[in-house]
This record gives sequence, C-alpha cells and structure tokens, in this order.
Amino acid sequence: MKRILCAALFALCLMGQNSGGFRYSATTGNVSLTSQGTSFTIQQPSSGGKAVHLEAAVIYCSVACTLTQLQNGTAATATAGTVNPLLPFGPTSPTTVWTASNASGGTAAGGALVLTAGVAQTLNMTGITLPATNSGTNYTFTISSITGTVNITLYWREQ
Repeated sequence: MKRILCAALFALCLMGQNSGGFRYSATTGNVSLTSQGTSFTIQQPSSGGKAVHLEAAVIYCSVACTLTQLQNGTAATATAGTVNPLLPFGPTSPTTVWTASNASGGTAAGGALVLTAGVAQTLNMTGITLPATNSGTNYTFTISSITGTVNITLYWREQ
C-alpha cells in the first residue's frame, strides 16, 4: 500500500512540472467593421514579463482584407482583451492583449498579406519571441479598412 501511495504522489509531482511553459490564447471575437480597420496587439509588461513564444494566429475576414504585422510599436493602452489559459492551466499571464488596439508604428514584420474572403487563415508564428527584457515589447496584427466581420485569435506559450 505504501508503494502505491508513493508512486501516486511521485506521479502527481511529475505532472505539476512544466518545463515547456504554459500556453495561452486571446481573441478579438467577431468584430463588425464599417469602412474601418482594426488591430490586435500582444504586449509584454514593462517589468515582470516572461519570454512569449508565439505559436499561431488564426485570422478571419468575411470579405477580402489586407493584414499587416508590426513589432515593437508604441505601447497599446486600449482596449484591453482577455488572456485565456490553455491546458495544462498555468498561472495568470503577465502578458496583456489589446483588441481594437491603439498601438502604432514599429517595424514591419513581412509584407502585407491579402486574405481570402470567408476563409480562416492560420499563420505559423513559431520562431517569433517577445523576450523577457522588461521593455514592453509588442506585436500587432492590423486589418485594413473593410466593411465586414473580422476575428483575430492568437496562441502563444510563456516560459
């Protein structure tokens, strides 16, 4: 009986370890636009941040749209979104997300992508990391002016 109890406790201890980091997601939800664009920003806090490893972005536009991506622009201050932990649930994320973001400027990350109407496009974001530098780094997705519906969802891992 002691062996079974010890084995069970050992297994529980191993399950509590997560050297690969914890995963999170955030979304704008469906945003209805009339002759306007929208932006979504993921942003490190100015202190206490962890390395953020982007995994994927899923972007949907009900009409053809143009997506641009910028890194390290001005700090976003509106409109705060919700960070959702994914299994295995980890601690609260210090990273912030901003839907209808007001971040601006920054360095272009690739060219403009023209997305097909009515098709959710998945972008592989692996290899893009916001380092834990305590400098408020960010990454912004911007949809050009359209009349239609947009949804931007981002998945990432923190270590």
